[in-house]
Amino acid sequence: MSAVPPTVSGAKVRLRPIAVADLPRAAQFVYTLSITEPMIDLTRLTEVHAATGFWLDDWGALAIEELATGRLLGTTQFYRSGPCIHGFEIGYVIHDESDWRRGFGSEALRLMSSIVFGRHPNCHRLQLIIETWNEASWRLAERCGYQREGILRMAGYTSELPQDCFVYSQIAA
Repeated sequence: MSAVPPTVSGAKVRLRPIAVADLPRAAQFVYTLSITEPMIDLTRLTEVHAATGFWLDDWGALAIEELATGRLLGTTQFYRSGPCIHGFEIGYVIHDESDWRRGFGSEALRLMSSIVFGRHPNCHRLQLIIETWNEASWRLAERCGYQREGILRMAGYTSELPQDCFVYSQIAA
């Protein structure tokens, strides 16, 4: 896979490289740019952006931009699921609640899934880890062709006490 971040467009959103101007907004969401490090410090975000552009062969993040206006809606990322899993995990966040349930997240997930499968021909699966309480997100995953596989107990990051999460996957065609 090339370490050059892609830009792809759908009907409603464009996925594009993270820009320096995106960092203050992204910093408001703890794991929106890196699942391994809570990136909320603007200095640290700027350092990582300068070093990597938030895109390497085995992990990356892209801005989700509204196609009609160019407005930043959120981010999507991919990363290795784990050392024994032959695939990648995808995450996504639409920042503002007023933009939820408008098709932006599902289109971003479809586009990111296509990017990862396309750039990693030996990738056999993509997976999502979604808190069981987040019905909107797991319904979005199902609309995008992901299938529920099971529950990871006490695995979520979104509160002080870890939450149960559903595991969803999509298998390469």
